[in-house]
Amino acid sequence: MELATQIRKFIERPYPLWETTLTSQLAQHKWKEFERKGFQSFSDYSTDRFLLGDLAPEIGKKKEIADRLLYVEMPSFQLQSFYDEHGLELLTENEIEVDAALLKLNKAFSVLRNIEPAYDCISLLVRSIHILRQADVEIDLSYSHPNIPFSIFVSVCADDSTISNLRVAESILHEAMHLKLTLIENFIPLVRLNTNSTFYSPWRDEERPVRGVLHGLFVFTAIIEFYKELCDLLPEAENYICTRIS
Repeated sequence: MELATQIRKFIERPYPLWETTLTSQLAQHKWKEFERKGFQSFSDYSTDRFLLGDLAPEIGKKKEIADRLLYVEMPSFQLQSFYDEHGLELLTENEIEVDAALLKLNKAFSVLRNIEPAYDCISLLVRSIHILRQADVEIDLSYSHPNIPFSIFVSVCADDSTISNLRVAESILHEAMHLKLTLIENFIPLVRLNTNSTFYSPWRDEERPVRGVLHGLFVFTAIIEFYKELCDLLPEAENYICTRIS
């Protein structure tokens, strides 16, 4: 069935947002673009190579996460202008405790794995994770770029607790859902882009273009559904989860 038709069916009945059938088709279709550029497998992918050109030598090293084709990608000095343009402060390999970051991400993925379809959906969408500097330990940071299909940027909490694992897991799910909606938008425009109209975003507490509000609705709907399913599975974090839901 034509992918655009599958997308329309999903939009009509979109739950759960982290389903894997359409997600897999979207990711595979996007990956064909990489194959035409000479990429042989997902292990070839990195943000470095995507932004610097076809199979450019990787400047930032990659560290594998768990048993999935997921990597923590160290920052590249050649991408510094990109980081600066988008206000991204990445931890360098000298600063970051790589083993601690990998452990934190593995624990976050263990949390996500409680809801297997959500975990599988994320695994289809995310190939490279960058670690952001977290100036305030109480404020989590995350980022993805609509033109970079398989990469996300997240901060990882310094402390080791169920709550901090949940916080990192939420950031990963958040950015993965942005990636999914962007892949959908590549096929079916969902908003008019040639307008200056803005709408109030309760998450930003400011006026935002309609596309930003739509992404917020999509992403936070996925997060609230995730927490509702997770609540009974992590009773030790029930108070935190209820607070996030509210």
